[in-house]
Amino acid sequence: MIRRIALVIVGAYLCLVGALVHRHVVHSHGVTWPWGLVLVLAATVAVVRAAMGFSRLGAAWLGLGWALALTALQFSPGNSYFIASDWFGWAFTAGCLGVIVVGAVRTPTLDQ
Repeated sequence: MIRRIALVIVGAYLCLVGALVHRHVVHSHGVTWPWGLVLVLAATVAVVRAAMGFSRLGAAWLGLGWALALTALQFSPGNSYFIASDWFGWAFTAGCLGVIVVGAVRTPTLDQ
């Protein structure tokens, strides 16, 4: 039970930090490089892999926390949204949830 709660909390934290970081870019030679988005997606892959080694349904519990945090961000008061409806926001949402779903449907790597 404690593992599940910990994974939900880690998933929520991953979403909140990702919402803050995914819009960071660097402009170099006339090209915009979305390093924040790449960092968030790489961190999500790493955390999902760790969660799958931690618990049989680790990615599913992580995804629950991630989705709860995303819902809380969208319904937060004050009309301040961290995740806009542009390509950064959609790439963040679809990319992270895609990684979590792929991790959740993969065969667990726990030693039986």
